[in-house]
Amino acid sequence: MDIAIVTGAETPLGLSLIQRLVRQGYRVHGIGNNFSKVTFSDPQFFAHSVDLTDLKGVAETLGKILKKEDSLDLLIHAIDVTPGAAFENLPIGNLEAILKIGLLGPVMLTRLSLPNLLRFRGQLINVIPANKSGAPASAVNALLEGGLREMNRALFDSARDAGLRVTNLILRQNPEPDALSVQSSEQTHIDLEDVARAVEHLLDPNFANVPAELVLHPRSSAHSASVLPEVAVPLDPYAEVVLPPTAYCPPEQPKIPTQEKVPVDRTIPYTEDEMEDKIAAAIEDFESKPQSHEPKERKPLQQDNQEDPEPGGKNKRRRGRRRGGRNRNRDQKSNQVEGAPSPESQKGDSKPKQSKRKPAGEDSKPDTKNPEGPVQSKQKNIESKRKGASEKQPIKKVAKKLARKAAPKPTKEAAPKKTAKKLATKKVAKKSAKKTVKKAVKKTAAKKATKKKAKAK
Repeated sequence: MDIAIVTGAETPLGLSLIQRLVRQGYRVHGIGNNFSKVTFSDPQFFAHSVDLTDLKGVAETLGKILKKEDSLDLLIHAIDVTPGAAFENLPIGNLEAILKIGLLGPVMLTRLSLPNLLRFRGQLINVIPANKSGAPASAVNALLEGGLREMNRALFDSARDAGLRVTNLILRQNPEPDALSVQSSEQTHIDLEDVARAVEHLLDPNFANVPAELVLHPRSSAHSASVLPEVAVPLDPYAEVVLPPTAYCPPEQPKIPTQEKVPVDRTIPYTEDEMEDKIAAAIEDFESKPQSHEPKERKPLQQDNQEDPEPGGKNKRRRGRRRGGRNRNRDQKSNQVEGAPSPESQKGDSKPKQSKRKPAGEDSKPDTKNPEGPVQSKQKNIESKRKGASEKQPIKKVAKKLARKAAPKPTKEAAPKKTAKKLATKKVAKKSAKKTVKKAVKKTAAKKATKKKAKAK
């Protein structure tokens, strides 16, 4: 990494130069009088505060820097000690301090740094302010400018073969006060950023030649306002705003009134005591009658489908619908009304049986030779059931009528007998209903068996 030393580092010009050098990759050591107002900080910037009038202290500071880095590639003098008063009015003490800081200090630092600059083929740049802005050059400025310019010219002539590059950058401000209405204008003053940009161009290693001296002037003089003509700036026709005539303006529309918000009273219409009484009454009602407050359970819907009592059987209704059996369901209902032979009767049970008319072809066996015979008999059976179903009465009604006819007229002594007869009739009706259901089941099983045999054949 290249090493650079900048004097006058606490001034605005020195800080601008340091920032540009750090961006270019230099490690910069700044020598100045007071860095208390400097806010710039960077890992590659090191500030060394020293009294510039103490030449011995300045030499010791430079020796520490050279001992630490053991090399030097760039030395820039940017000290501005231009006096504002005339030479005859300048005190002797101020004159001595100006010469030490502006002339003897740079000369001594150049002498101590020259071996390293020659060794590493470095560069020396002197930024020399010729005068202050708005003030003519004084004898002190001429002494500083003349001494540094002549020293650097002689040094370049003797050391340029060794690779040393020396440049004098002279800043000449306007000697007269600024006559423009805008103070510190960029047109009539030298901008410090332009000075730092010029130094950056001088550091370009691609330059084959060496600019030994560079002088910067403001772009305009202090009296440029009197020379420039007053020219009115023309208006842009496309930027002008043309308002339409009032005759074509639409009339103002009436404003729509907005409805005011209606305040809603959200207060409870009961007092605190009334609310407490209501809550207490509700609690007592709940504790006294907890059953009335329980949620009512919904009763399951009664399913019309009854499971097949036979083992391994399925729902009759679903089975009937699946096999296209609305007629089958009708047959089932008619069979329940008419009744069917129970399995108990076939086993030889001795229980009393009610005599019922059996439809034709019920007990007949299926004809194995003629499969169309059972089908025709089945159709005839269905038609006869449909005709006779409307004329028949339910079994319970028939049993009740028979019981009423057989029962004697009610008397006071026969009251218990009447109740016994009622119970007996109810039992008989229940038994007959069960038997009809069993007969219907058996009948459907027989029909299925006949169908399966017919299909198999």
